[in-house]
Amino acid sequence: MGSVLNFKDFISEWDINSEYVLFGASKECVQFIRSLDFLLGENSLKIKYIVDHNVKDTMTANNINEVSSFYRESKQVDNNRKDLKLIHIDNFNEFDAKVIITTDEFRNDYKKYLQSHNVKYTWYKNIASIWPFEYKNKTHIFQTDILVTQRCNLNCSHCNMFIPHYEEPVHRNINTIIHDVDLFFNKVDYVSILHLVGGEPFLYPNIDNIINHITTKYADKIDKFIITTNGTTTPKDTTIELLKNKDIILSVSNYSDKLSALKSKVTKNIEYYQSNGIQHYVRNNIEWYDFGDLRVKKNLSEEELVKHFESCTAPFRGLNDGKFYYCHLNTSAVLTKLFPSNQNDYVELDSVSQENLIKFDLGRTQLGYITFCDNCNGCNTGIKIPTSYEKQGVRK
Repeated sequence: MGSVLNFKDFISEWDINSEYVLFGASKECVQFIRSLDFLLGENSLKIKYIVDHNVKDTMTANNINEVSSFYRESKQVDNNRKDLKLIHIDNFNEFDAKVIITTDEFRNDYKKYLQSHNVKYTWYKNIASIWPFEYKNKTHIFQTDILVTQRCNLNCSHCNMFIPHYEEPVHRNINTIIHDVDLFFNKVDYVSILHLVGGEPFLYPNIDNIINHITTKYADKIDKFIITTNGTTTPKDTTIELLKNKDIILSVSNYSDKLSALKSKVTKNIEYYQSNGIQHYVRNNIEWYDFGDLRVKKNLSEEELVKHFESCTAPFRGLNDGKFYYCHLNTSAVLTKLFPSNQNDYVELDSVSQENLIKFDLGRTQLGYITFCDNCNGCNTGIKIPTSYEKQGVRK
């Protein structure tokens, strides 16, 4: 399932007129269907049924949002898909079907299953990017993250953005962020998920300017606009007014079940979001995993690095200083100045073609991996090192 070299060769085998079985009733599955219906026209993706190992009995979803309980909708988009059939993987027996894997978490498990039964499959991101480009001349990127500030009021030692490793954390320059956003949307027609992160975004003094710029100029180019907060910082009144825009959704990472000192602040802010009608969801009982130490190499061979890269489902691309990074963790690692920048790991937005931007987004790097892979455990690669909340620490 390596990166795609030629789009026309791809759609000669995976064309818009064929019927497909989807493997994975996930939030990615819902977003995939929703984005294609918007970009290519309703029911452009012909779905025979959806397979998942967690479906108890054969069932029918009469709305795509019923497919996954983990999907969070922001922008209201009409979607009239009905009678989406879901079956358990044990009931799948059409081994001549064409399958699209539509889950990040269980991608590698489904790959092994499909390979063992000689079933032809592809990755949902290939379809999501290549079909709009080839059929509608539209450049679609599934997810992009933007770091607005390196500052945070927590000090989580296993933070995947490596915030504690910044010796002198700073707020990013407002003009640089706006320039990055404009560069991005000059090349990209649509992004399914645009994600503002920190640090803690609500510590950023110019957060209003960023939110206003994005929602005013590019709302029609974004499906889901997410801002992730740790819930401990109360946004300014002016920010609260901007957050009432129904095209924005807050993701609140609630660590207070183990860090009791945070509980009153987080509870108060969640109640504040509710009373102001701000669209949000709360991530409770969060599992922490160690992505790895950005300063420590694994010294993997080139073959091992390619394999590790291909097994990783990291969804977050990174936008920073005119560069589009394959992995936003890599972006932050470079910004700490503890990990070296490498031209293999990003493309320059002002010079890359739209086709090559898509290929890079689909994993077509010069080396066949990114150099940061040698320092990172990756997402859903099978390397899961649990980390205790209690050991994270809190900056006072």
